Amino acid sequence: MELPVEDLQLVNALQIAPRASWAELGAVLRRHPATLSSRWARLHEDRMAWTLGHLGGHPEQHCTAFIEVLVDPQLIEEATAELCAISQVLTVDDATSSADFRLTCLAADWLTMSREVLPQIRSARGVQRLKVSLCTKLFATGNIWRLDVLSPAQQTMLQRLNPPVHSSPTLIPETFWPMLRVLMHDGRATVSEIAQATGQHASTTGRALKTALETGMVTLRCELASPYTGFPLTVQWFTKVPAGTEESVAAVLAEHRNLRLSAATTGAANFTFMMQLRRPADIADVEAELAARVPGVNILESCVGVRTFKRMGWMIDGDGRPTGEIVV
Repeated sequence: MELPVEDLQLVNALQIAPRASWAELGAVLRRHPATLSSRWARLHEDRMAWTLGHLGGHPEQHCTAFIEVLVDPQLIEEATAELCAISQVLTVDDATSSADFRLTCLAADWLTMSREVLPQIRSARGVQRLKVSLCTKLFATGNIWRLDVLSPAQQTMLQRLNPPVHSSPTLIPETFWPMLRVLMHDGRATVSEIAQATGQHASTTGRALKTALETGMVTLRCELASPYTGFPLTVQWFTKVPAGTEESVAAVLAEHRNLRLSAATTGAANFTFMMQLRRPADIADVEAELAARVPGVNILESCVGVRTFKRMGWMIDGDGRPTGEIVV
């Protein structure tokens, strides 16, 4: 399925600068702000594209787990529904491997993960076995993938619209969580909209949002329904990399604009990454490049995604579009 180039350009712009104003985007895309606003409203209403905010990639601030789940074949539908209903399970993917599902889960800390989240997953109907890997360092998330249809000059202009991010995280205040829930529904929610939804004063909300974005506590992204991306194949790799090479592996992967995840983890596979590809033959190309540029990398498994049921809290239908239901 193909979208008009103007739609793809707008999505690409919002991937780079998710909270830029229509006037700022119009200056870069050379379109009237009202035209862009109307175009975005149509894409959103047709469930083709959406923006969201999520907790930033600081494992020292929270606990992220990648979990493989084996399910009784006769209870697949029941297990799917119950796993998706767990708020701390942010992403649920169908898996073409020894596991039936791959989950991405988030909790405040390991104790919460082990005492509250894992028991909920184990008690879901049909679940037979879990394999848990913890994220020790997150190098890239879905916010960095790009359609790459804009010129380099346009992309540079858009990047300048983002607030600078400081590398050092701060303590997460309690007032942060209500704001995050609003941003998970709409990454472009205004300060006044967030303040109204949370009951906080607008000036307090504005300062909190500025701090969250500048410290990376909140990561923003623009998503496009998979049938319209031009990259319909989602593949996740599980690799064993030599100690001390994680940064090098992440740097090589970051050169790919279709990268959706790269992270160091616990377990036999101590590094995982995910990309959106055009065709199955591209899988071998990615593996060959990585092996050539980072000697010693051992690819243990490549898993081709069949369907995503839930992505960062958003429920996804069989056509790859958001249903409008958000479970967080």
